[in-house]
Amino acid sequence: MKISKTLTIGLGLALAGCPGDDSSSTDTTTSTTDMATGSTGEPMTTGMDTSGDDTAGSESGEPPGACLGTSDMGAAVGDACTANEDCMSGVCTIYTDVPLNADAVCAETPANCGTRVTGTVFDFVTGEPVESATVIVAAALQAATNPTGAMAIVEDTSGADGRIDATSDMTIVAPLGIVALSSGAGYYLTSTGVASPGPDMQTYAVGTGIHDLWMVPEDAIADWSDALGMDPEIDAADLPLGAAGGVVGLVRDSSGNPIAGAVVSSTSDTSMAVVRYLNDDGSFNNTETSELGMFVLLNPSVPEGFEASVGGMVVGGGTAGSANNVLFTLIINAP
Repeated sequence: MKISKTLTIGLGLALAGCPGDDSSSTDTTTSTTDMATGSTGEPMTTGMDTSGDDTAGSESGEPPGACLGTSDMGAAVGDACTANEDCMSGVCTIYTDVPLNADAVCAETPANCGTRVTGTVFDFVTGEPVESATVIVAAALQAATNPTGAMAIVEDTSGADGRIDATSDMTIVAPLGIVALSSGAGYYLTSTGVASPGPDMQTYAVGTGIHDLWMVPEDAIADWSDALGMDPEIDAADLPLGAAGGVVGLVRDSSGNPIAGAVVSSTSDTSMAVVRYLNDDGSFNNTETSELGMFVLLNPSVPEGFEASVGGMVVGGGTAGSANNVLFTLIINAP
C-alpha cells in the first residue's frame, strides 16, 4: 500500500467541480481538516434508514433553522426547487446534477437532523443509469484508508432508474467529508464525494450537494491499465488502475455532454501527477480530451487541485485524490 496515496482524500473529486454542491457554505475545494481528528476513520453517527421515504422527518419537531442547512425562509415542502438552499427544510429532491432533474421539490427535514442522500448511479463509460448497484455512504477518511471495509453511514441499492434515496437516523459527524462507494457485478469499487462538512468541519447539512454517482466497469479499467502501461513516462507502480489507485475524470458541459479539446492541469507548481486523455480507440494521448471528454490522473498529491481549460480559458476545476483498491472520480463541469 502506498501510504501517501492512501491518505490522499480528494474530498472535492466531484464537489469542487459540480455546481450542485450546496451542502454548506464551507469552501470544499481545498479542505484539509486535521486528520488526527477522528483518525480512526469511524464516523460518529448512529443508525441508518434506507427507506427513502419522502416524508422522513415530518414528526421531527425541529423548528426552521435548527438543523444545518435549514432556514426560516425559502420554499415550502412540495414547492419546486433547484438546490437544497432553496427550501426551508434544507432538502430538495435532486437525483441528477447535470442536467438537473426537473421534478425536484422541497421535502421534509429528516428527523433528528439526519442527512438525506439522493442520487443516481451512472456507468462512467456509457453514461447510462446502473440498476442494483450497492451504494455505501461512508466517511471520506475511511474510504481512503480502508475502502473495502468502510463502515456504512447509510446504504441503499439503486433502482431501475439508477436512483438511491437513504437518510441517516441522526446528524452525521465525520471529518473531511462523506463519499458514496458504489459497487456491483462487473464494476470496480468507485468513490464519489457527496458532501462536505459545515463550518465546524465535522457535521453535515440535512441534504447532500452532489447527486451524480459513478461506477467504472472492470473491463474498461483493465483495458485502460494495459494502454497506460505502454507509456514509458508512467511509473509501473501506479498501475493497474484501481489496485494502485488512480482517478478517472470527465470534462462536460451544462447539458452533460463531454467536452473535446480540454486540457487538465494541476494548480500546484510542484505537481508530480500524470494526466492522460482517453482517445476514441482506447489509447491515450498527453495533449487534450477527445470527444469522450475523459481523462486519467495518476499520482496526485495530498490532495491536489486541478483545472480544465479550453482554448486557454479555464472552464472549471476540482480536487483530486487517490487510494489503493478504489477508483476516485473527478467530474469537471463547464458552464
